[in-house]
Amino acid sequence: MKLKIIFAVTILALAAAGPAAGLIAAFSTLGPARIAACVAGMLALEALILTGIFERRAPVFGRIFWRGPAGLRAVSLTFDDGPNEPYTSRVLDILKEFDVRATFFLIGQNVEAFPDAARRAAAEGHELGNHGWDHGVLPLETPARIRDQIVRTNDAIMNATGARPVLFRASHGWRNPWVNGAAKGAGCRPVAWTLGVWDTDRPGAREIVRRTLRGLGGGSVILLHDGRGTEHGADSSQLVEALPEIIEGARAAGYHFLTLSEMAKEAGRK
Repeated sequence: MKLKIIFAVTILALAAAGPAAGLIAAFSTLGPARIAACVAGMLALEALILTGIFERRAPVFGRIFWRGPAGLRAVSLTFDDGPNEPYTSRVLDILKEFDVRATFFLIGQNVEAFPDAARRAAAEGHELGNHGWDHGVLPLETPARIRDQIVRTNDAIMNATGARPVLFRASHGWRNPWVNGAAKGAGCRPVAWTLGVWDTDRPGAREIVRRTLRGLGGGSVILLHDGRGTEHGADSSQLVEALPEIIEGARAAGYHFLTLSEMAKEAGRK
């Protein structure tokens, strides 16, 4: 992930270097103060663009839903990067045992690899969201390619489950000026999350539980992973081990569970 960020920043810097040099040369007769102001303005613009790309909650490229009402004693469990067997089925077993409905953001390629898991999630009342076709880095993609990522995944989920997603979450939460429009054009609302606990780093089940329960708040959208990109069979056993205690701990703290669309509906009432 860090390499992808560095790569994206490098591309942006190189793209901006030529125009920046030209502007400075053109304004060289304006004096040091105005040249400094010009450079500062370009740097501020680049910072704004980078914020829009990498800060999942930033409205720079369009508004995005990332948390419910702070006063609501409810949280949303969301799972990215599935289906991924056998771990998606194990997560579904736990959710069924505890009578919790969650939201799964599915990768198109993974749906084609594990359609039965996607069908089961839909049949058991969970919400299915779109997480792109191959977990690609969308800020480096063209508008046409972004649209294809979303539309192909919508079709794969629809073909496997009969349910068409109404939510889209970009891989890593990274966006560019075309992501929101492409998602909305495909009938999906762009969404992010409130609390990420970096469970894909496999810090241990106890640490996943600790990070999650420590960060809980009213209206929290919790990001967890039943997969890891398009790595089929990726080890998500720590998440599976942590999930029962997360559910029990949240309930003990007075929270109940909503799907992400239910949380968004509650937010719309405020």
